[in-house]
Amino acid sequence: MSLSNPLTLLSGGRPGIRCTIQTDVSEIRDNSCNSCLEFSASDETLDRYGEIISVAGWKLDTYLRNPVFQNAHQYGDILFTLGRAVVTEVRAGKLYQQIEFATDANPMARIAYNLYKGKFLSAVSVGFIPLRWEDGTEKTTYRCKYLEQELLEVSAVAIPANPNALALGLKSGAVDKSDVKDLADLLHALVAPKSDEGGSPTLDFRLQTSDFLRQLHSILRS
Repeated sequence: MSLSNPLTLLSGGRPGIRCTIQTDVSEIRDNSCNSCLEFSASDETLDRYGEIISVAGWKLDTYLRNPVFQNAHQYGDILFTLGRAVVTEVRAGKLYQQIEFATDANPMARIAYNLYKGKFLSAVSVGFIPLRWEDGTEKTTYRCKYLEQELLEVSAVAIPANPNALALGLKSGAVDKSDVKDLADLLHALVAPKSDEGGSPTLDFRLQTSDFLRQLHSILRS
């Protein structure tokens, strides 16, 4: 099997695969966590690479040692930590997670929480190491089906890659404009020139942040 298309380096520097999974998103019914949402994989959907991930094949031990929920697989700054998974398990044929968003500590997490809660976002991205798989044939719809895979990371997707979701969230009232402004102010402070060079962010972080700031300013002006 060739893994050339989706193969990438994951957070720990290990080669693996990242894949977007459509999810059903719902609030926690027992109100035990005011900033928690439930995520469950909708099905074993054929992805754009012609591959299927078997839900029963998830190995979760590695992920559970550091169950952070990141923004778009970014790990260069704690700003991109949106929360943590308080539950990750396979349940009723679905990969299920309960995510606690860091809404009190991170304005980006507040925005992400409200976009998911308002149904403007409905997917997450998983990074995993394939352990066992079977190749498809001319009689199957898939090119490859992963039978066992080790989960290493989970991220929100489309933040900030999809400014339309943020704009629609603002228009509907699901996202507060004050949260967007708070986030823009925080990013400005992070990338502003510092006299102490030891505290300066990397060039890559500056470029990513500058692009995100342009999107935020465009949305705030609309």
